[in-house]
Amino acid sequence: MRRRVLQPNDSMCAGGCGSIETAYHFFLECDLFINVWYLICLWLGISFFYPGHIKELYLQFNQLAGMPRASYSYLSVIWLASVWTIWKDRNNCVFKNVVIDPHNIFDKMKQTSFLWLSSNFIPLTFGFHDWW
Repeated sequence: MRRRVLQPNDSMCAGGCGSIETAYHFFLECDLFINVWYLICLWLGISFFYPGHIKELYLQFNQLAGMPRASYSYLSVIWLASVWTIWKDRNNCVFKNVVIDPHNIFDKMKQTSFLWLSSNFIPLTFGFHDWW
């Protein structure tokens, strides 16, 4: 709204919860997008805890206690792909009226993270179906 891309009446959360959309609300309070983070944690086999700040969400994925240090780069890519995919789907909802589905966002995130990892310097010892 500050940059006049959206009108003042378009300040409501794209998740349809009826709240004012802020970065904090968007990533950490809206039930629709919290469900995406929950699905990601289930996929990774880690416990989901409700973070109080975006930095805590980032740390949850990048510095998991007990995980080998070699997995940190994978987890970092997963977090970045998650944020990117959520943001893109939010924009598709706002600008193209596409319906947001947490399971669809989750599937896109898995695909994006695999493509990013496989095109990067990190050698993958598994295929797409194993990643899925």
